[in-house]
Amino acid sequence: MKNKKLLITAVVLLLITCIALFLLNRKEPQKQLVIEQDPIRQQEKFDWPQDASPITALPCDNYNKRAFAIMYSDIDHAYMSGLSSADFVLEMPHRAVHGIPRIMGVFQCNLPQIVGPMRSGRTDHISVAGSLDAIFVPWGGSSVGKALLKKDVIDHIDCNGEVAPGGGYPACFRREGPMSHLSSASSNPLELINVARKNNYRMESQTKKFPHQNDIPLDQRPEYAKVSVKYNKDGYVAEYLYDKQTNSYKRHLFGNPSVDYANEQQHSPKNLITIITKKDAWLLDTDYVSQGFWDPWEGIDQQHRLNDNNGYPNMQLGDPWFDRKHQDEADFFINGQHIEGTWKRDKGMENRFQFFDKNGEEIKFVPGQIWMHVLGHDQRISHEDAEKRDERLEKEAEAATVPPQTEETQ
Repeated sequence: MKNKKLLITAVVLLLITCIALFLLNRKEPQKQLVIEQDPIRQQEKFDWPQDASPITALPCDNYNKRAFAIMYSDIDHAYMSGLSSADFVLEMPHRAVHGIPRIMGVFQCNLPQIVGPMRSGRTDHISVAGSLDAIFVPWGGSSVGKALLKKDVIDHIDCNGEVAPGGGYPACFRREGPMSHLSSASSNPLELINVARKNNYRMESQTKKFPHQNDIPLDQRPEYAKVSVKYNKDGYVAEYLYDKQTNSYKRHLFGNPSVDYANEQQHSPKNLITIITKKDAWLLDTDYVSQGFWDPWEGIDQQHRLNDNNGYPNMQLGDPWFDRKHQDEADFFINGQHIEGTWKRDKGMENRFQFFDKNGEEIKFVPGQIWMHVLGHDQRISHEDAEKRDERLEKEAEAATVPPQTEETQ
């Protein structure tokens, strides 16, 4: 009997031990880890539309046609026509002695009948046009720029007729109306196509696609954002106010809306790129060849060398002839957000610019116009979100309540 009780006790203890071990070793169901994502990053999946521009990702009839990079004047902005139709816009200083910029519009999807007022181009305009596989269309140029065109570094049409091939009427013409003689110089991209064909230029686009993302939903867009690009101390400031409804940046110049003279549309790019880089000047006493660069003065007569010495800028923007810098910092304004990052361009005319955020991820633009500002180190870019605006307004309100000091209160 005693042995039977011991056996039962042992069996019970064994069962208890087994049950305990089972409970200890049983795995709890794993909880799914939820990671909160940045709403901007959630928009990365982008279905590229059929027959879309490689620059804007917008569908259009000319999606596979070669673009024209047309130079605009830096004066008489009130008469600026056609720029609202450009796929890509470059704004960059055109003189070494001042920071006033000149604009280049790149047209592929939409070809307006009038583009102007036009002016001359610079070496960096040629380089950026080449990165977009565009046919370069200036109205004249600097001596160094014209020397490059004579070397056929890019397919071009010079509306001023200084470097063949020229445009001629009706591709290049002067408008009638209230504008001055300088601001009347214009071109018709539809007619430029005929000039390009007569010169046996390739007409099929080889422009490499810019990465894109979808516009973020309306309820995720910020209520306010402002970007200021200050080119010089004399008041050339381009300001952009973010528009939540259209997810675009409304451009203002000299404090007034920047409007297309041809269609009365305010310039409203969807994407802003801002780059500050070193601004050199062409100098006669510099030995560029010994530094591994092309000779900028080759083929230029002595009088033009003397006239243009220290007159025109060479922005360090990765051109394949004269630049030592092929990457640097950049800021991007997309979806109402400010993104810090970098730009990069491999040496070679056929290579497009690449843009990255601080994590090394390639920047994705939203469908629509891209506007790139390039500035020298003596120029400034600033931006303001809703929080910074509220802080600024609070300080201004406080300052307004402080009574001005008089001789009695000093």
